[in-house]
Amino acid sequence: MQIGLLEPDGFSPKALSRLAGIGSVVAYDGNHLARFLSDKDALFVRLAHRIDGPFIAQAPKLTALCSPTTGLTHIDLDALSARGIALLSLKGETGFLERIRATPEHALGLTIALLRNYRTAFLNETNAHWDRDRCRGEELYGAAVGIIGFGRVGRRVAAYMAAFDAKVGWHDPHVKGADVGLRYGTVDELIAASRVIILAASYEPGAPFVLGRPQIDALRGKYLVNIARGELIDEDALLEAIEDGQLAGCAVDVISNEVGGNHRARWLATIRDHNVIVTPHIGGATFTSMEATEEFLAEKLIAFCAARANGPARRAPA
Repeated sequence: MQIGLLEPDGFSPKALSRLAGIGSVVAYDGNHLARFLSDKDALFVRLAHRIDGPFIAQAPKLTALCSPTTGLTHIDLDALSARGIALLSLKGETGFLERIRATPEHALGLTIALLRNYRTAFLNETNAHWDRDRCRGEELYGAAVGIIGFGRVGRRVAAYMAAFDAKVGWHDPHVKGADVGLRYGTVDELIAASRVIILAASYEPGAPFVLGRPQIDALRGKYLVNIARGELIDEDALLEAIEDGQLAGCAVDVISNEVGGNHRARWLATIRDHNVIVTPHIGGATFTSMEATEEFLAEKLIAFCAARANGPARRAPA
């Protein structure tokens, strides 16, 4: 079996050792992608590539695609299905994911960075103003924090916020009750009651915006943090609101269509004049979490291969 690592930098040595037991593991060196993909039976990806029909066509032997993510916006699921390629991901792996804390920690960090105006306060050679008054911000203590999406990440963020004595509220149509925070029946009600809104909802392709233009209009004077998926928001409406100075601050770890035509340049331009923080989808990018997920996916691939090998025996031709 030929196993390819499309983004091999820092790949878990333990996962490499386990994978070597079922095949030959080859790391992509950044050159001649079609040649690299041509003989791969299994492929480990991260987030730098759009896995669509033209990409998959370059991998005629591919039977398994491994993605260490719960969100799958970088993958054309229909194209995978049409080829009969198995997708091994973290989606639905709730037991394992309970010990992966990188994304909720990043949500906490982004929230504090917005409230404390770190964009201005972090000094360097081009930002040398020793002036504490221009950096004054707000505290989490006593702040009304609304969380949209109360799954694994949302619940963990709520616990972190509660530890700071923030007033936690949340909305999730699929969750009826929780030990932390006050449940709101609609997104609009949650926004109206909150000073800080954190988007932690899951995304399904084709679903309507969670934050459309009416909800973005209601964010005037508030803070927004998105550590979920850019596709959950009407991004044009949000950028217009930021450019018009309507939000107190906005931090995003995700944008729409990250590996295709997108508004990255427009996002970065907003940083010059507004309280905006943009990070390159680093929510899950810690050594601890990435090693753990790669090792978990290696075991999933090993189990997948064993199941295929031990499948129903084919009847011999008559």
